[in-house]
Amino acid sequence: DDKVTLYTLGTMWKRRTKMSNNDDRPGSSRQQPLQAGKQDRRSFLRSSVSAGVSVAAGSLVSGPVLASADNPVPINWDRSVDIVVVGGGAAGGSAAIKAHELGSEVLVLEKAPIFGGTAAKSVGGIWAPNNKYMQAAGLTDNRDDALKFMVRLSHPQDFNPDAEFYGAPEAVYLQLGTFYDTVNVALDELESFGALQTMPLNIGGMMMPDYFSHLAENKAPNGRAIVPQKPNGSLGNGAELMRQLKAAVDKRRIPVLTRHRADDLVLDDSGRVIGIVAIKRDGTRIKIEARKGVIFGSGGFTHNKQLQLDFLKGPIFGGCAVPTCEGDFIPIATRAGAQLGNMSNAWWAQLPLELALENPSVPTGIWCSPGDSMVQVNRFGKRFFDEKFVYNERTQVQFQWDPVSGSYPNLLSFLIYDQRTADEFANYAPLPPKGSDAAHVIKADTLEALEQQLVEKLRTIENRTAKFTLDDDFLASLKATVKRFNGFAESGVDEDFNRGGQPIDQFFHFFGPNQPTHNYPNMTLHPIATSGPYYAVILAAGTLDTKGGPKINEHAQVIDTRGQPIPGLYGAGNCIASMSGPAYWAGGATLGPALTFGNIAATHALTAATVS
Repeated sequence: DDKVTLYTLGTMWKRRTKMSNNDDRPGSSRQQPLQAGKQDRRSFLRSSVSAGVSVAAGSLVSGPVLASADNPVPINWDRSVDIVVVGGGAAGGSAAIKAHELGSEVLVLEKAPIFGGTAAKSVGGIWAPNNKYMQAAGLTDNRDDALKFMVRLSHPQDFNPDAEFYGAPEAVYLQLGTFYDTVNVALDELESFGALQTMPLNIGGMMMPDYFSHLAENKAPNGRAIVPQKPNGSLGNGAELMRQLKAAVDKRRIPVLTRHRADDLVLDDSGRVIGIVAIKRDGTRIKIEARKGVIFGSGGFTHNKQLQLDFLKGPIFGGCAVPTCEGDFIPIATRAGAQLGNMSNAWWAQLPLELALENPSVPTGIWCSPGDSMVQVNRFGKRFFDEKFVYNERTQVQFQWDPVSGSYPNLLSFLIYDQRTADEFANYAPLPPKGSDAAHVIKADTLEALEQQLVEKLRTIENRTAKFTLDDDFLASLKATVKRFNGFAESGVDEDFNRGGQPIDQFFHFFGPNQPTHNYPNMTLHPIATSGPYYAVILAAGTLDTKGGPKINEHAQVIDTRGQPIPGLYGAGNCIASMSGPAYWAGGATLGPALTFGNIAATHALTAATVS
């Protein structure tokens, strides 16, 4: 047949899915749309698409035209470069700068109106085991111990200190090892490029502890977290990180096309990614050749409601990720044969519910529950965790399932505090500045009145919170909780949840804008006042961003469902399956790997292209 073949890979997926009764979720182990029988991905592409090139995830009329193998039609590229980087965050910025330094022509596509991504909203911590500041301080952080610690948290169900790879899958262990070996190389290179200045994260002379510094497997509990350094020598945050990376991108005149959304991958008949299709703000589709590779750093799927429902381990109400984090890479990559991983996990954080209901992309999460004369309680009026412990772990307690009632009893929680905390910890999210009000803060003269206001507030939003209500005994339980907590404050020992008992509790407590002290034995515990006013903030589960997506190998290559790399396709940051699994090792555990694997992706793409 001499007719031009017009099938795209996206079309084939739809046709195959209709004929199958298997799970049709992208990346499901039972749904491998780009494989047929025992053929591998490349054979399937060659046999199914009689073409010189093909497009993943396109429509019949909007993708590049496909030609028969005997009569190939060349693609009319709108632009041609060596490397296309998708996403202008930490991973994308690192990749773009490294690729340019290696002599390649680079183009960055950014879906948002500005460069920066979610990294620009972050605290800016970068987790870097065995970094130069640790070494200068005489701290030892050897490779085996660091990897053992990472496996202990990332694969707790498999961890065995006596097993090969400590029980982790070999592929994960290789990634972890590559991260340890490369993170400081990547950071040193960024510094040598004039793209990033860093400094140790010290507060009051104390190097920041890891979140699980108390575990026996953590042999280097302090000092792995570093931050950007501002030009004046002070601590910088995520905005400073991205300001520096963007300045380096601009200095090199690397073009950044904002308001451009990646839509399709262009493959040759061997299955190699050779370009990308993007959609401009006006809806125009453009085809960009990537002679040496496409690197995705496009963020997670926090703001894709369907992917949330399909994959996340618990219900969320929003997240700190920028609104463009909609999981674009997932359908693009899976239609090219990518294998998904870690889809149920995220970098979890509690959010002020009412802010999340107004706009799911909230300004900030609750990094640490602020205050000393405060508790956080569930619908039963009872505490249910250490309020000062890590945000990632606190949030997951809200996913607890009650098999008898068939509900999430901790779906919403309530931060309860007095005037002391309102004043002394003012402007520490979610508390407003001192003397000011905020719509998400409820205030009352008595605990009885506070309960009534909570009841009324929950009634007004019941259609968006599964009709969540307070238990009938909430007030009595809350009073008993406050009385018991005040006893702990007097003694200095939280007998229920050991608040203040971990190094990270103490660090978080003093990380805010103020560092109030008192004369009680435990700085994180202060008696709640016996008279009002009292305050409440309704909290819900959310994310900093998700951390599931296409799997990569230790070279940042996206792998297919047979575990083989898809040539020319790379990923880094929150758009890919994080090697951390469910764990949040420490502050900066997002940005450290993002910067590192962005660097690795650029290096491998150019090396592989040269060898090829």
